[in-house]
Amino acid sequence: MTAAWKLAAESKLLRGDTPAVLTSGMLQMIATLPGQPAPPHATFQRWLNDLLAAHKLRRIIKGVFLNTMGHRDISPAAAAPWVRSRSVVSLAWVLEQGGILNNFGDTVTCIIPTEPGWPNPQISDRKTDAGTFRFFAMPAHLVDERAGALADIRDPRFDYPRATLEKALLDWIYLGASSRSRMTRPPLDLDLKALNPARLRRLAKTMRITERLENWQTQWQRFQDDPDVQANQSALLGV
Repeated sequence: MTAAWKLAAESKLLRGDTPAVLTSGMLQMIATLPGQPAPPHATFQRWLNDLLAAHKLRRIIKGVFLNTMGHRDISPAAAAPWVRSRSVVSLAWVLEQGGILNNFGDTVTCIIPTEPGWPNPQISDRKTDAGTFRFFAMPAHLVDERAGALADIRDPRFDYPRATLEKALLDWIYLGASSRSRMTRPPLDLDLKALNPARLRRLAKTMRITERLENWQTQWQRFQDDPDVQANQSALLGV
């Protein structure tokens, strides 16, 4: 007969208000009935392994899991702040998910803000059980609300730090022009129709990269106006 704590715990995991990303400690709390001692470690670990085998949880790194019971469509990107602290999902991955960039991949790209006096972040790739996370460093004043209003820099549809489409593009333009970054500029075959031009201009101004944005947009427009590019697009669309 299934232990009462298991039934209660899995009922909690099914609820949409249970966090999408859970640590081992959080799961231990979920598995503990009010007024009762926590399940023995070995018993708890067997239950955890059973949930993983049944794809009710998905491991990201040691001690960090996606709750796929209560959040069936949750992306590994939600765990970025647990993979590397202070991470904000941005750059290519956000643009891919938004249909701006056509190349879909498993690599979640992230920004880690830096500030004098803070520990230097690790910006090497981190391979996890759910795919690769790629990190880039940027000054904190270009990442937090000093870079723009919260509604302009963060996508409110997600409960983890994730850049808007416009901020993701500007982060890429900034890093692509920086001699300190290993990132190259954004490709010119992006589909920009889904971007909000006013938000893009506002953010470029507050980030103080308006000139960089305008230079890239000029190159992008020349690319779009190239007859060979237009011919290739027509061929792909069958027109």
